[in-house]
Amino acid sequence: MRRAFSVVCVVLVGLLVGAPTGTAQAERLVGVGTTTMTTLVEQWRVGVPSLAYSGIGAAAGLAEFDAGRADFALSESTAAQAGVPTTRPLRYVPIAAQGISVVYNVSVRGVRVQGIRLSTATTAKIFTGAVTRWDDPAIVAENSDITLPPLPIRPVVRAEATSTTARFTDWLDSTQPALWQTACPGCGATSTYPSLPGITAVPGAIGVGNYARQTNGSIGYLERSYGQALNLPQATLRSGAGVYVAPTTDTVQVGLGQARQLADGSIDYRPVHTGPTFGAYPLVMHVYLVVPATVGSEIQRFARYALCEGQAGGLALGMTPLPQARVSASAAALGISCGPARPTQTLGTEVEAGELLMSVEAGGVALPSPVMSPDGSILTTSGRLRTITITDTRAGDPGWSLSGQLTDFTSPSGTIARSNAAWTPMVLEQAPGQVITPGAVTDLSTARVLAVAARGAGTAKLTARLDLWVPTSTYAGDYTAVLTLTAI
Repeated sequence: MRRAFSVVCVVLVGLLVGAPTGTAQAERLVGVGTTTMTTLVEQWRVGVPSLAYSGIGAAAGLAEFDAGRADFALSESTAAQAGVPTTRPLRYVPIAAQGISVVYNVSVRGVRVQGIRLSTATTAKIFTGAVTRWDDPAIVAENSDITLPPLPIRPVVRAEATSTTARFTDWLDSTQPALWQTACPGCGATSTYPSLPGITAVPGAIGVGNYARQTNGSIGYLERSYGQALNLPQATLRSGAGVYVAPTTDTVQVGLGQARQLADGSIDYRPVHTGPTFGAYPLVMHVYLVVPATVGSEIQRFARYALCEGQAGGLALGMTPLPQARVSASAAALGISCGPARPTQTLGTEVEAGELLMSVEAGGVALPSPVMSPDGSILTTSGRLRTITITDTRAGDPGWSLSGQLTDFTSPSGTIARSNAAWTPMVLEQAPGQVITPGAVTDLSTARVLAVAARGAGTAKLTARLDLWVPTSTYAGDYTAVLTLTAI
């Protein structure tokens, strides 16, 4: 049978202006560097309409800047980290930032597993080949509430040198040096991922994302903006504070605030990796505005808009605004100020807390009398749960989870174990904008998830098909069980 493969290509870049040639002219501000920033720089051109920016890659941009063919470069790494020799005096000024997500694709019977938690030790073992299956005890121990399949892990990394790899390997090296140095002696933080058994390397962030989307069991690392655009699940990582932290705008910003800025303006991320600050996401990355020792007025105009007015523009792209303290430090380094404040008005409204409500259609569920299977080995019956209605009016749309816990079926004649029952969850109705995923088709031997709402504001109706297998040795009688539903 011929199989059809599809490639999803999410482009986070806008217009690519051709790489500049010759010396940058005074009336035209020329910038080069990382492709990640192309769309955001297009927004920031409001400050300097004459700006021409080429997303040619961070390393290539640093080389162009050093050769004098650009007025500035944008890069997530310093020239030394990118392996680019420089002769031109330069400075690094943080101007943008985002998180790095550990993305994965683990599906059971076509349903994606959500909410996987990983410590640095487990992540290091996965990306060095020491842990090779999703049901490995190390992963199960951190995810006791999730059913993980006996599926091979397929790690994927960037094939080329990249700042994202440098930040990711720096995290592994600073938090798990023994594991990392054993797998890659002398590597430390490296922008090119080492060739290790069982690790697949593909070019480009989109290449990593497409591999992850198409490969069940895959796991990789991406800029949060790409992971968000590709709609890939993102792991919750254990921080230096010993808590699991998801990559959100707020947690990434807290993490950015823990990084230490060095004398040349570059950033030391190790305090973020190991620091005890609660709520700090540990994998973060700045974008540097790389400028000469003396900056001109056009660069100052561009940077003033980017720092003082343009930070929020990256939110829709998965970027994170710099903490205010870093905005102030970057502005001061360039000899600019974000003041004086413009005239403002304060607007206010009270958002009521709202509530999460659940109701169940009246009546019980009467399953038909079990019938013998064709081979005579078991009796079977099936039915459907009464409709469950969930209404969520809470502020902030935090989402919800609906689970069920079944008792054994009992009668004076005997017991039918609850493990003989299974359900197939179904979403009957959902409101516009709701994102609801039905739970897995599974037995009811323990508490099981019926549905999870990533965005649950509004009203949804749910149910589940219920199947019951009755041993032929079961005595006749009326058997009953109780299903307790919990919505949180």
